[in-house]
Amino acid sequence: MLRRIVVMLVAAFAILAVDAGAGRGVSSQIGRRGRQQSEPDPGYWVGLSIGYVDGTTINDGDTGTIWRFGYTSQIRATLEKTLQRGVTAGVSAGFSDAPLTYVSGFVDPHSSCVAACDATASITQLMAYIHGGGSPGFHFVYDLEGGATDFSNFRTKSTDETLPPSSKYDFTFGFGGGLGYGFSQISDIYVSEMTDLVLHPSNGASTTAPRLFQFRAGFRVGF
Repeated sequence: MLRRIVVMLVAAFAILAVDAGAGRGVSSQIGRRGRQQSEPDPGYWVGLSIGYVDGTTINDGDTGTIWRFGYTSQIRATLEKTLQRGVTAGVSAGFSDAPLTYVSGFVDPHSSCVAACDATASITQLMAYIHGGGSPGFHFVYDLEGGATDFSNFRTKSTDETLPPSSKYDFTFGFGGGLGYGFSQISDIYVSEMTDLVLHPSNGASTTAPRLFQFRAGFRVGF
């Protein structure tokens, strides 16, 4: 976690240095950028991102099982509406298939996963969020989000056997930030890091909420 914070601080100082250098550029560049920033933001934005999701461990109180997720990737689509310059409200849908070690809570002689086995599961995130930051050139971005995370389609890797539970929606909220670059008033790219807390019932097996750390890179287009 400390390494992530240091990287973000270094990147922030680098962006400040770039902006300071740009401020000393030729007057024609400044005038052109000023004209771009005076244009209104588009009413809506659509976007797509790919994320790198850190592994986490979840104790499931209903089944008595433990899910030790490994690293995986996430594809995420977004739709946003502009609230004011540089601020939007949006919804997103993220999808990933994650590897995990599935630790059985009960011994089932009819199951090929007697104690622990390698498995896969689908993780779906449906979120609403507030996004801040956006202008031509380099800029900071931040996100506050809340919604639901669904764990489903648990299957063993060796036999493709279905494992419980069938589906599990959990309230989720998170926050994060990063850096963006606007090519124009209606298009930009960004990299950001998010921390999501998943409120999953563990029936006392865990005292802290599982956390999903995500590193995202994506783009947005306004219309």
